[in-house]
Amino acid sequence: MRDYRGHDNQIREQMKFKVHLPLLSGLFLLVWSMPATAQQPRLNNKSLTYGFVSPNTREGLKLDDALRGLESSEEVDLVQQARKFGCVAQSKIETLKAVGSWSDGAEHSVFLRSTTDAATMRYIISVLGRNAQQKATLYFHSNSSGSADIYILRPQARRRSMHNLSGLLDQAGIEFRTLVPTRRSVLVYVVDLQREMRAKIVAAARKIKARVTSRRGTAEFIGDDSSREKARTIFDKEIRNYEAQHSALITKCRTSNSGRQPLRESR
Repeated sequence: MRDYRGHDNQIREQMKFKVHLPLLSGLFLLVWSMPATAQQPRLNNKSLTYGFVSPNTREGLKLDDALRGLESSEEVDLVQQARKFGCVAQSKIETLKAVGSWSDGAEHSVFLRSTTDAATMRYIISVLGRNAQQKATLYFHSNSSGSADIYILRPQARRRSMHNLSGLLDQAGIEFRTLVPTRRSVLVYVVDLQREMRAKIVAAARKIKARVTSRRGTAEFIGDDSSREKARTIFDKEIRNYEAQHSALITKCRTSNSGRQPLRESR
């Protein structure tokens, strides 16, 4: 999903929970889903925010298929689209290619990171998700009163293969994760929407000899996992609402993107 050299120090300073195990050269993303809570912090406060979107629409992919997909035209196109939203986020959007991995499958994905507000990230991943014909996308927005946690696992061993890490995470009971290879590492991101994964994360960190940092915030899946058509309806509503409330910003950003591929308007 992107090259994040340099952001690790910032994350280490900001995360509150730490398991003091050796630092790895790796990153994975685990997502544990749950229903959205009724009370949510305000969406317009800017802080470190993550987005997760896949361009894949095929079923039954395995890890090797997903790794090949990282070099696909659909992956490259999604990364390029995501980077164009820096104007809307009013902050640079960093992207990394990633692999969403679970016990019996995987898919290539894109991981976004920006200092922006939750409403803006919801808009960005809704546009990207709709353009990529996805069923669902995910965001995490850091705030001290949120009902979710995000964990980052950094295993000790350098150049540990994704197959090996995936197997170890399976053994530790971490069923869903996204593997995000950088030049020097593979980080492990775990989004825990119910704040109930801490014990499993600690156990997994010990198994893969990783250090863990965490952050509290708000997280939610956007879309409908049962149908791409239903998901598109939800994406379109999210896009219309945001563009109605930020019409001047959207117009400005579409103008600034003229000459390049403009931001795609809602249809």
